[in-house]
Amino acid sequence: MFYSSELMSIKGRTRVAFRRNSSVIALVVVLSFVIMLVSLGYFSLACSPAEFMEKQEVQKYENSIENVTEMNGLERTEFYWSNNLGVAGVYVLGAPTYSGFTLLMLNNYTNGMFLSYWYHDQGPGYLLAFFSSIFMHGMLELTGLFIIAAVTLRAAWNIWKGFGRMMAVAHGRKKIWRVLKVERREIGKHKSEIKRFLVDFAILTSAGALMIFLAAPIEAYISPGVGATFVEAPVLAVAFLAVITLFYFSIIAWGFKALKKDAKRMFRDIKLGFRHKWRPTHLSLLMFVAFTAFFFVAYSFSL
Repeated sequence: MFYSSELMSIKGRTRVAFRRNSSVIALVVVLSFVIMLVSLGYFSLACSPAEFMEKQEVQKYENSIENVTEMNGLERTEFYWSNNLGVAGVYVLGAPTYSGFTLLMLNNYTNGMFLSYWYHDQGPGYLLAFFSSIFMHGMLELTGLFIIAAVTLRAAWNIWKGFGRMMAVAHGRKKIWRVLKVERREIGKHKSEIKRFLVDFAILTSAGALMIFLAAPIEAYISPGVGATFVEAPVLAVAFLAVITLFYFSIIAWGFKALKKDAKRMFRDIKLGFRHKWRPTHLSLLMFVAFTAFFFVAYSFSL
């Protein structure tokens, strides 16, 4: 009975954590696929095959494909564990800098470019088969990364919102010991909220990491065979892609109402900012813009 009640408690907490973060998960899913598909369309249609293949990033991708294909199944599994869980770890450790969200969006842009490689190299039919086969493992792997990026985005927003709230409380106070006392009191008021936030963060990052872990052997052993099947039977690729589309649309629909409410609240706070009325979320937004700009500039210089 004890283990049964504990299991029910874990399930209940996980369900609540997903519900509380449904809006930001839906946002990450929408933006990820929009950026990936726009990137895919641009590099497929706006670049000639010769011009595209000469890109340095494409040549690196070609080399990485050769390296991976030379590995056996176990070596590929270990490689995917190391690479994908490493990326997830960077997202978590860089949570206060919005790095999870920003790096995921940059990765989606790059993934669109890499998908274009198959369009130029093998043609649209092979692209369809390859794109569909990705989701044999990507349904777990990509969803896990989406969840981790979403929860770190919410974490960063709340961290800077907390600092913004303390700045508002401490405004005008010159004696540091009084400021610290007021800040401690302010933190105490939101102790239960902070606890819920930490529990949600732990649950969702663990769930995302588990999905990524389980996806690696599927990618190593199953996805290549499925891809070959999809090449031979494009109808199966289309049908499978339709199921995946329905899955992600359900995630977006599930979080859309909460996302709409959060967007209205954010735009209201932005309007108040133009009227010189401070809100704690203004610091969150400013830090988001600053860190995102930094990562985009760093990415552009790395190309």
